[in-house]
Amino acid sequence: MPLQRTDPILLSILGCILSILFLAVLIWISPSRLCYDEPYHIALADSVETKGLRAALVSPENQSAAGPLYPIIHSAASSITEMDAPAIRWVNFICLILVIGLIALTLKQHVEYSPWIGALTIISVPFLWPAVGLALTEMPALLAFSGFIFCVSTILTNENEESPRELLAWAALAGVALGVSILGRQTYLIILPAVAALCYTSPKNRVLWILCLLTTAMTCGWLFILWGGLVPPIYESVGDGIRIDHGFLSLSYIAAATLFINPRWMKERNAFAITGIFVTAALIAWLTRDYSSPPAKSLLLGLFSEPIALAIGFGIGAFLTGAGLLWLWKTLQALWLERVNPWRSFLLMILLALAAAPVKVSHLFSSRYVIGALGVLILVIVTSMSYRWLSLRIILGSILGGALLWTYYQT
Repeated sequence: MPLQRTDPILLSILGCILSILFLAVLIWISPSRLCYDEPYHIALADSVETKGLRAALVSPENQSAAGPLYPIIHSAASSITEMDAPAIRWVNFICLILVIGLIALTLKQHVEYSPWIGALTIISVPFLWPAVGLALTEMPALLAFSGFIFCVSTILTNENEESPRELLAWAALAGVALGVSILGRQTYLIILPAVAALCYTSPKNRVLWILCLLTTAMTCGWLFILWGGLVPPIYESVGDGIRIDHGFLSLSYIAAATLFINPRWMKERNAFAITGIFVTAALIAWLTRDYSSPPAKSLLLGLFSEPIALAIGFGIGAFLTGAGLLWLWKTLQALWLERVNPWRSFLLMILLALAAAPVKVSHLFSSRYVIGALGVLILVIVTSMSYRWLSLRIILGSILGGALLWTYYQT
């Protein structure tokens, strides 16, 4: 590998390692009290230990709308963590390391160079940091989902080399992993149609995809029978109605993650298309964005006076709306071009589905709702990775992520 290419890669790997160590230090010195939404989720884990899983999940006292994966994991780890902060936060840190490993193994099946740097770039996404540095519900579910993606990748890349029995085992394991991820975050239900679509894009493996779907249903279906819906009965209003503005916010955050990981993905040479996209985005931002709730509000208010913070925040939000529409345009183009490639079209379909999922969460929007798409986003966009300025993007994203996480520790 030429020296001029090796240096940026080595610098980027070093930047990722330092960023992960920085995150570990923040967790190590984090408050010994529960912060943000941690009390609600840990309370469910405590309830599972005292009341049992079924009673805890349907209890009217349950203030966590997520499934049982989180409380099961924290209950299992309670002999080490004692369900106290900051020890409980190491669970998500370990999940992050395992997610990076699974993304790297999946990339290794499809790219010829630097799968680890591609996987490590996930640390550059600022809004990932609170999900890792706090004992929240996203990371265990993302770990299971990353396992599902690896299983599907293994089937598609080894379908001519492994025996039918081995392929059936991979399909069953994929279904279990997807079911477990749904037990962690119900959002992953939205990708089931993309799995069904594999029956048509990869027809010779149709039996495997049907087995995957059946295994998924057997793994997680009991939860929705128990609840009588997709969320606990006391949270029925969470999915009541459609919030299109949440869809635009989701696109904005995914575009922001793309700008840190690989901005080349959003490169558009058509000046007319860019102009149209950003004019449309300005109108959408004006109509849908809440001026009083800009991105990273707590961080901005900590740096500036309220009027300046809100103005800067709205400007950033409007720009990200435009970036989100541009990202959508480029991703739809890629889906059309890759429509005959079972692996790539599958990734693009589930990425678009996960980007759209927040429209069904009507009560509020959080950047945490986009965390589940990050692993797939990396698999899609790093195949054309730009190493130029990558180390700088990693360091900048990590500084912003660390600052954002610290504001959460103050809540």
